[in-house]
This record gives sequence, C-alpha cells and structure tokens, in this order.
Amino acid sequence: MKPTIRNRAAAFDASGGTGFAFLQSQLELIDTDLVRPLQAVTHKRDITVEVGGGFPEFISAFASNYGTTGTQFFGLQGTNNTDIPEAQADIQKGIWKTYIWAMGMTITWVDLKRMETATRTGQAPPFSLQELYEESVETTWGKALDYVVYNGFLGDAGLVNNANVYEYTVAATGTGNTTPWANKTPQQILADVNTALNLTVQNSGYDAQEGMADSMLVPYTQYALLTQPMAIGGAPVAVSTIAYIEKECVAAHHGVPFKINFLPNPWISGKGAGATDRAVVYKNSKKSLYLKVPQPCTQAMTVPTTRAGGAYETLFAGCISQIIFKRTQTMVYADGI
Repeated sequence: MKPTIRNRAAAFDASGGTGFAFLQSQLELIDTDLVRPLQAVTHKRDITVEVGGGFPEFISAFASNYGTTGTQFFGLQGTNNTDIPEAQADIQKGIWKTYIWAMGMTITWVDLKRMETATRTGQAPPFSLQELYEESVETTWGKALDYVVYNGFLGDAGLVNNANVYEYTVAATGTGNTTPWANKTPQQILADVNTALNLTVQNSGYDAQEGMADSMLVPYTQYALLTQPMAIGGAPVAVSTIAYIEKECVAAHHGVPFKINFLPNPWISGKGAGATDRAVVYKNSKKSLYLKVPQPCTQAMTVPTTRAGGAYETLFAGCISQIIFKRTQTMVYADGI
C-alpha cells in the first residue's frame, strides 16, 4: 500500500494564498525614470571658469603700474620747460591658493552580484549602482565649486564677502526714508543700480569698457520683486522692472550689456552690513576675476577592499583655486536693498 501524502501543496498554497504573488508581479509596470533631487548649481553663470594645469599649490599672475618722473604734463613741453620725463613701470606678483578635492564611493561585491542576477533573470533594475554613485559625486563636485565661488573656503574670499571690495549702503529714498527695494519705486531702484555702476567706473579710472560692471547678483526675494510689472502714474505697464533697469541703466547707455541674476540662499541674503541684504555688482570678465580649476573632477583609481564584506572602492579627485581677484575696483557691494 502506498503511503498517503498529505499537504503536498502546502508551501505553494501558502504563497498563493497571500495574494497571488506571481500575478501581482505581472501587473506591476516599473517606471524607469529615476526621480532625482531638485537642486541648482550656478557658478558657471556668474564667473569665468578656466580649466587645466594639474594639481598645483598656487596660481600666480602679474600686474603692472605705470608712471613718469618729473612734474611735466604727460611729457608735454612749453616754452618754459625742456625736461624730458622718464617712463617707469612697477611689476607686482599675485599669489592665490588652490584646494585639493577628493571623494570616494564604495560598491559591495554582493550588491554587484545581485544586480547581475536580476539582469540575467529578466528583472533588470532601472538604474546602475555605479551611475547612481557617480552622479552623486558630480553633484557634490558642483556644490563644492559653488561654495568656493560664493562663500570662499578657509577664510579666503568669495564673490559676496571680499573685504577688499568697496561696500556702501544704498540711499534711503524709499517710503519712510528706508533703503529696502520693497519700499522703492522702479526709478529709485534704477538710481541705486546706476550709483553702483558709476562707482565701478570711477574706481577704474573712468574706463567704462573695461571697468564698468556688467553683472549684478541679488537675493531671490529682490529678484522676484524686480520681475513684477512697472507702474507709471499708478498704472502697470507691459514691462518688468528688471527689463527696465537692464535696458535703461548707465551701463547699457555705454554699450555694456548689463544682466541681473538671483542667488539662492544662503549665499547672499543677509550678507550686507548689519545683516542686511546685499547686491553684488561686478565685471564678469577674466580680466577682473575668474576661477581656475586646474584639475576637474576625475576618477583617480578603483581598488578592491575587504571592507563592507568585500567591495570595490573608487577615489575621485580634483583641484580648485580660490577666486582670482585681479581687479577689485570693478566691483562694489550695495547693502540694505
């Protein structure tokens, strides 16, 4: 007599009884578009970036000053003087530091095998672990560049906090004798912008083409205010304050295109005197300032390791300079906006 076998399908019954797992897997359609975090990296918009050079410790540049001897009027001679002045030149050398940047990523051997198995069995994941980590590294690299450009690193100056840049508080022409732009008319804001632009020209020996600022950075709150339609005689017109300023400012009338951009927090809000908001007005040109990236983010090496139960470790490295300020006179800080 054959033995009676009971509960032959118990294991399968248990699986199927929980909700038809196989059927559910066939009803699931995976969206392969990975949702990534929202973020902004803006340094390439606001400063010239020059790449190349490896891993130096310093960046150097030279500057010259000119002069003449004597008391003549630029070499002009009259009937009472025949002295010929001698031309003189003073050469100066500037030094700027660089910073080494490094980051690593680790992918375990077990995770790699799991991904291989999933792909082989027709259940490939919608993304690669390596691509995911490399994207994280690139994002962090961009954030590091933003930090150096706007805030500076290790006490070195960024765009918004250079102690050698002339700073002042805008005129208190707003409602109630106040300085914030929220209390001012478009014409009063234009006057504030023109004051800043004229200061850069005056500080640059009235060289409007090379010395006049062509860029302005403001907090997002003030930028949003400038995008609102202008009002003339209490009636709105079909042009924003920002378009009005960019077209009618003194820079535009000198043939220098002028652009206003916003900076997200925390780079600029509250950076002015007395923790007020600041506008950074500057010449965005390599002749005035730029960022040197001797070595962009690069994959340095990948090695096996016994850490994390066995894994591959990859090292990424790069080199970034502090902002190279060549001409701080083409830049001013307008506080209290």
